Amino acid sequence: MAGTPSSATNRRIYKFSKLDNFSFNFFSLQSFIVTSFLFYLELTYVAWGSIPIFLLFLYFSNSKKYSFSQKAIAASLLLIIYFTFSFALYGKTFNFIVLLYIIPIVLLIIIRYHKLMFNLILLIITTVSTTIYFDFFGFDYGNKIYYEKNIYNIFFYFIVIMILIYLIVLLTARTNLVKYIIEDLKTKNNELEESRIELRKLQINKESFFAIMSHEIRTPLNAIKGISDILKNNIQSEEDQNLLELMDYSSNHLLALVNNILDFTKLNDGVFSLQYSEFNLGKSLNSLFKMNERLALEKGLKFEIQTSTDIPHYVYGDKNRINQIVLNLLNNAIEYTKIGTVKMLVTGNYNSDIKKEFLLQITISDTGKGIDKELGEKLFQKYATSNTSKNSVGLGLTISKGLIDLMNGSISFDSEPNEGTTFHITIPLPIVENNSTNSDNVDNNFKDTAIKILLVDDNKINLLVLEKQLKNKLKNSQLTTANNGLEALNLIKEHQYDIVLMDVIMPIMDGKTATKHVRNLTDDSKKNIPIIALTANVGEKELTECLNAGMTDFVTKPFEVNALLKIISKNYKPEEQHNHSVLS
Repeated sequence: MAGTPSSATNRRIYKFSKLDNFSFNFFSLQSFIVTSFLFYLELTYVAWGSIPIFLLFLYFSNSKKYSFSQKAIAASLLLIIYFTFSFALYGKTFNFIVLLYIIPIVLLIIIRYHKLMFNLILLIITTVSTTIYFDFFGFDYGNKIYYEKNIYNIFFYFIVIMILIYLIVLLTARTNLVKYIIEDLKTKNNELEESRIELRKLQINKESFFAIMSHEIRTPLNAIKGISDILKNNIQSEEDQNLLELMDYSSNHLLALVNNILDFTKLNDGVFSLQYSEFNLGKSLNSLFKMNERLALEKGLKFEIQTSTDIPHYVYGDKNRINQIVLNLLNNAIEYTKIGTVKMLVTGNYNSDIKKEFLLQITISDTGKGIDKELGEKLFQKYATSNTSKNSVGLGLTISKGLIDLMNGSISFDSEPNEGTTFHITIPLPIVENNSTNSDNVDNNFKDTAIKILLVDDNKINLLVLEKQLKNKLKNSQLTTANNGLEALNLIKEHQYDIVLMDVIMPIMDGKTATKHVRNLTDDSKKNIPIIALTANVGEKELTECLNAGMTDFVTKPFEVNALLKIISKNYKPEEQHNHSVLS
């Protein structure tokens, strides 16, 4: 309630701003005409007294330095002095001053500020009372010479006293107004601070909820994908292979949904950040196509991919987010196409303005039911979906648009109802000319290496799956397991390892704390051991905390085993660790 009067006043000021400007422009013109007319009538003293009025109005009409109330009060004071001066000088009232100046200004003040009327009326009453006082003591207003000789000083003192009284009244009113404004601002600041604190609490709770949800979903997903990877190497039956592909598709689809929900929240909050790395562009897009191929064929659709031979092998970008965008569009195309074709065309061209940059162009088209014009206008808005009967939260296209914008790319579509839809994506990607970390090189490098790896995870299923995956890929590796950070720390103190794969959230001692203890060891060969975080938390804050704790690198769950091997290969420095061991 405290803020209501000030807000209402602000609205009135805005509403009457044009009236203020017009009024003082009009008064300027009017005072110029009146002054000229008074000189013409040879009313010299009144004419000269009118000149300051004209100059004041002229100044106010072109000045934005003062508020309307300040202008109105200053003009009122000068006009009352002018009125009193004219009355005392000639012994008669000049009503044109009242009619042309005082009454219009009073009306403006009444319209704008009711409370200022009290001060104005007080000044008028005081002025009239003073003139009556002069008249009572027999001053001859008609005798100009007598007045100038005998009353000038008294009149001068009167004006000074009136100005002082006015200034005191104005200062008091100003002080009260300032106090009111300060109190009002304090109240609003307190309310704003309380709202900010509540909003921050909600934001923290929301971030915590999504982080926990992501962790709890990604952890079992990691085991599912790992088991699928292990079984692929051992199953010969085509039927079983098909079932594994379906399991892979379902787990990837679930992961995509989780990513969409988390990314939607981060994009809305403006805290999303991309994670760049080198990757094989063609291989990545082909794997997405293969992932969806069986589902499309089961619906009886013709599913095609056409890749230009001009695209570079390796590029630098956020592989997971590009995959997420393409996966969202492919899922939509398959879902809303009952008969016909779903096709993905991968082309692009090299940017002539920026060397070593490739403009990736992906076109995904279908022969589905299409998108009507009304929905097309809001297709990339929140929760938009072309069929409300479908089991969809409608986040895919919104997320895709947000991610593409972050990559400085573009997305558009062409569609006709019942004829199909075509989406066009353009994303600029830096080219990687020399890449030595592809999965084939990783397998060759580690095939005969007797690398010693410590696996740390409190989830026994994930630990078992990871151990089997690494044994399949790294035949001569020596693997040791620990269930928490404290066990890992004790093992590192007692034994020598080449790499530590460390989960982050664990009981007794978490991964970040264990890493800090390792970095404080006196043995250089142990304190400098590469520690790779295996985390189900994908937020930039969490990943930064891992690196700040001393972890060398990180892999987010669920992960492909080849992606993990790339990270291990990048951080495995047997010569350096051997030198540390010899020196110590």
